[in-house]
Amino acid sequence: MRTILFDFDGTVADTLPLIFTAFRSTFQRFLQEHYSDAQIVAMFGPTETGILQNKLPAHEHEAALDHFFHVYTLEHAQVQNPPQLAKMLEQLHSAGIQMGVVTGKGRRSADISLREWGLEKYFSVVITGDEVTEPKPHPEGIFTALKQLGATAENAIFVGDSDADIIAGRAAGLTTVGVDWLLVTQKAGSFDPEPDYRFSDAQAFVDWVLGR
Repeated sequence: MRTILFDFDGTVADTLPLIFTAFRSTFQRFLQEHYSDAQIVAMFGPTETGILQNKLPAHEHEAALDHFFHVYTLEHAQVQNPPQLAKMLEQLHSAGIQMGVVTGKGRRSADISLREWGLEKYFSVVITGDEVTEPKPHPEGIFTALKQLGATAENAIFVGDSDADIIAGRAAGLTTVGVDWLLVTQKAGSFDPEPDYRFSDAQAFVDWVLGR
């Protein structure tokens, strides 16, 4: 195994709290409604743009998107990605592991997080929700990433924090790894279906990868 494909939010980037803040702020301003974390997670599937377009009238789309991405960008300045994740990516990168991202995030928000937290250098490919016809749990994004990397399913693993990640990884024929090493993930410590492996500690995952 020399290729690792990761989900992004809640897996290699502690961005879910930032996403919740940006959505809550946007819904409060444009709908005068409060949404909980769980209610926001329930909307996941489409990109952030798709979610907002589904919830808001057409004439407010542009202003709402501008507000969302403004808040989302500002939030990155308030917090840094956890050091254990930065260390994990650096160790894997230094070991010559080829890494990519397959995320339901839109390109605009993915680029903000990659840039603001200095993560671009670690990933040879980033497939976002804007670049697929079928989002996870469909394996399209994983197949696209493997093709761009010149990698095979047999020599790759898919790592994520949600059921959709595990389903997509399985459908693509990859070994699947479920993780809950961040306080805020899309799961509460359980997966359905169960992944091939599970880790609650990023360093333990690195040790496992490098020992294979």
